[in-house]
Amino acid sequence: MERLRQFPCEPGTLDCAMKLALIGNPNCGKTSLFNTLTGSKAKVANLPGVTVDPAVALLAGSANNISGAIELVDLPGTYSLHPKALDEAVTRDALLNPNHPQRPDGILLVLDSANLKRNLYLALQVMDLGFPVIVVVNETARNVWSQKALESALDCPVLAVHALNARGCEALKKKLHSWPTEPQGETRKRELPSWRERVDLTPLTRALPRISEASIELLVVGNENPNWLSKEANEALEQAKKETGCRAAELQLAEAAYRSRQVRQIATDVLGQNPPASNSVSAKLDRVLTHRVGGPLILMGVFFLIFQGVYAWATWPMDLIDGGMSTLMEAARTVLPEGWWTDLLVDGLLAGIGGVVIFVPQIALLFGAVAALEESGYMTRVSFMNDRWLRSLGLDGRATIPLLGGFACAIPAILGARTIPGKRERLLTILITPWMTCAARLPVYLFLIGFVVPNEPWGPGGLLNLQGVFLFVIYAAGLLAGLSMAWILHRGLPKAAPTQFLQEWPPYRVPSFKRTLGQIIRQAKAFLTGAGQVIVLVSILLWGLSNTAPDGFEEVNNNHRLNVSNIESAGNDPDALDQAARDWQAAKMDASWSGKLGNFIEPVISPLGYDGRMGIALIASFAAREVFVGTMATLYAAPETDEGIQGLKTRLGREINPKTGAPILNAATAMSLIVFYMLAMQCLSTVAIVRQELGGWKWALIQAGGMTLIAYFAAWITFVVMNGF
Repeated sequence: MERLRQFPCEPGTLDCAMKLALIGNPNCGKTSLFNTLTGSKAKVANLPGVTVDPAVALLAGSANNISGAIELVDLPGTYSLHPKALDEAVTRDALLNPNHPQRPDGILLVLDSANLKRNLYLALQVMDLGFPVIVVVNETARNVWSQKALESALDCPVLAVHALNARGCEALKKKLHSWPTEPQGETRKRELPSWRERVDLTPLTRALPRISEASIELLVVGNENPNWLSKEANEALEQAKKETGCRAAELQLAEAAYRSRQVRQIATDVLGQNPPASNSVSAKLDRVLTHRVGGPLILMGVFFLIFQGVYAWATWPMDLIDGGMSTLMEAARTVLPEGWWTDLLVDGLLAGIGGVVIFVPQIALLFGAVAALEESGYMTRVSFMNDRWLRSLGLDGRATIPLLGGFACAIPAILGARTIPGKRERLLTILITPWMTCAARLPVYLFLIGFVVPNEPWGPGGLLNLQGVFLFVIYAAGLLAGLSMAWILHRGLPKAAPTQFLQEWPPYRVPSFKRTLGQIIRQAKAFLTGAGQVIVLVSILLWGLSNTAPDGFEEVNNNHRLNVSNIESAGNDPDALDQAARDWQAAKMDASWSGKLGNFIEPVISPLGYDGRMGIALIASFAAREVFVGTMATLYAAPETDEGIQGLKTRLGREINPKTGAPILNAATAMSLIVFYMLAMQCLSTVAIVRQELGGWKWALIQAGGMTLIAYFAAWITFVVMNGF
């Protein structure tokens, strides 16, 4: 066993800090405990598969001079050290690879009191590895267990905490600061597996001198060889596996039988002869909420009500924000002197930012509701509920979490697909996840829906909002498109053996207002900062392209001055002056660089009902979808007027496109745009993350190109059909 780092050591880097890893089953409260101990804000949900990469932070109150610091590492949850999915392999490698950057000096083994017996399997595997261990029981349920019996059975310190309300966490911190740094697990009595009698581990031990004997046994019994092994170690491991005379599955079954006997004995001592039954209230709720027929209907009803709330409750803050941005733009133009940089600030930057900020209330409401559902424990059941019918599409229930995550952002959702053990199921999940409606698309939909359906009551007694119903239909259509593609690909890809689905259900709990509010703030902040960085760059670039021209604007300006002079001589008609200003703006745009670019791409997009400027907004939004609205506000800025987004929508619905004779945005054009955004690849960052997760450009380019072509033809058909009406 590799000797642990000694303290104090040479100061100056975090390598000198004692590194402790949090290990536990999925959904045991590990990340909540990590956040409580470190003051971090790692993503937490009451469902498995949220942590797919290690999170690292210093223990709160730990010494600032590094030499006395304690660094905590939150590793992905796993049910055993024989990984079946990529996230579980991360945890195994951190414990077994002596050169791993997150190799711990000790382990905080987190158990869930509601599933104590089930958690013991992993606990026994980890404790045999030889690390110093503290067992932390997260008391999520009011069941009776003996701390003294568990300490005796595991021969290590055991502390009880409540990760969410921080009960017991101060005592845990004190224990960590006084924790010994020498290995303890090496002294545990351990029954050697029967295959050891016929296998010579000497070559493997010589090739891996820095890991324990139990760690080497885990490698021999494992399904696949880790990619960090040297050539010598890999050859020795292959030889050892041959000498066992058994397949990995058979060896793991034998280990499971041995571990199960240990678990039963410990559970009897710790929980008593009759372990407490499941909470009757949870059982009754599960019979209703996970019913084969009623469960999916309830899920649809829940999200239908959420979308109604997005429109019903967000109207007044959106109006306040829109009015505030209009006032700010007018004030900036009044206070600042005339000049190109004032126009850049008002027509470029502020107009672009206003096109995103206005949608924050609706995004906050949507993700606040989803965060509350996650914390309640309901979303975990959704995975189980969907497992049966998802398998008919080539997926399994674990795909539910990435697909639901896609409604926030495709990038972490695709990373979340690491929890899916089957390569085929994981590939299908990654390929269809971008069809889920992410938060970046929501501002686009909210901007366009008003052109398709009116904002008015609907349904029995006018209880429903028609635009809210339509938004729900858009989300459902995106989901249906993705699942339909999964069905098609499932029929075309080579078949593979299906994987088993195992999942722990947490007890139901009332969502915490504080934690839900924190999640809302983080989501809104991430939306604003993520979009804001792109908006600043895009707004400046587009304003520059729209206000510069290859030959300058002198001829356009001269024609405008002559036109205004003629109108004034004829009687100074206000409507004629307003139209002259609009004609001047259109002429400037046509003469500008952006006008030239728009004219260049217009033949490709005109069949969809878009003009050149809308095409530029479409292209710009591939950097980030939410940029579309801000780009529209910049490219279609009203001449000599500072209007908000609502004013822009009203004007675009009235102004006529001289090339088509129809309004710039009408029901057909808006619906075409909605369909395009619903089916096209979300953004360039998504393409990059798909390449990373699938290990090459092949599937990433096929996915991006295929989705764009499907979106183009679907948008064209939509425009043609809508124009027919």
